[in-house]
Amino acid sequence: MGKRSNCTCTICGVEKYIRAELILSENQARYRRLVTDNSLLSDFPTALDLVTKFHAGKDALDGHCLSDRILVTLLTSPVAPHDWDYLERILILLFTPTAHAVVRHVSCQYQFLAREDLSQLALTTLIESLRSTTWQCQRSHFGYTVARSLRRRLFQWARGEFQSSSQFAAKKIGEHFPATQTAEESFERNAILRHFLNLCQEKAYLTLDEINLLIDLKLDETVEAGISGPNGRTSNPFRQKVKRLMTKLRRVALGSKNKSRDKTASGH
Repeated sequence: MGKRSNCTCTICGVEKYIRAELILSENQARYRRLVTDNSLLSDFPTALDLVTKFHAGKDALDGHCLSDRILVTLLTSPVAPHDWDYLERILILLFTPTAHAVVRHVSCQYQFLAREDLSQLALTTLIESLRSTTWQCQRSHFGYTVARSLRRRLFQWARGEFQSSSQFAAKKIGEHFPATQTAEESFERNAILRHFLNLCQEKAYLTLDEINLLIDLKLDETVEAGISGPNGRTSNPFRQKVKRLMTKLRRVALGSKNKSRDKTASGH
C-alpha cells in the first residue's frame, strides 16, 4: 500500500482489511497447508511475502513470467471448497495495484466522476474477472486480461455517465469552457444553466417560439429559419431577433440575481 497509504477509496480499504486478515494465526496456518507440497510457493513464508514478490516482479525482466507461474500454481493447486474464499482474497491483493491504476487513469479522463464510484465498480469488476472460469484456465497473460477487463468496463461506464451529464450537453451545443475551468466547475455551471432555462420556461419568461429558437440554434445546430441569399448567410432580421433574445435572457438572469441578493439581505 506504500504509495497509496493516505488513500481512502474502497480498493485501498479492502486491501487494508485483507492484509490484516492474512496475518491472523489461523490464516497463516491455512497458507502453510496450501503451499506445503509446492516448490514454488513454499519459497514464500507467508501470503504477504508472496504478494510482495508478485508486485516486485512486475519491475523485473522476468516479472511477467514469474507472475504467470505464481498464478498458474495458485489456480491449479488442490484447494478445498472452504478455502477458496481465502485464495480469492490473496488474488484480490495481487491485483489491487492494477485496479487502482485503472481507476486513476479513468478518473484523469473523466474528472467530474466520483472517484469512489469508480473504485467500487473496479473492485466489483476485479472480483468478477477473478471468478471467471476462462481466466482461471489461462496459462499466461493473467495480468493483461484483468487490466483489459477493468479498462473496458470502467471506460464504458464513464462514457455513459458523461453522455448523460450537462457537460456532454454543453459539448454538443458547441460551448467551450476556459482552459482553467475544471470538469467539476463545468458540470456545475451547466447544471445551473439548465435550471435557469427550465425556470424561464416555467415562469413564462420565454415564449415557446423563443425556446424553439434556442433549440434550433444550439441543440439542433441549425439556423434554417434565418438563412437567406445564395451564400446561406443569416438575414439581418434574424440576427436582430437572436440579439434581442440574448438581451432578454441576460435581463432575466440579472433580475433573478438581484432578487436573490435582496432576499439574502432581508434575511439578515
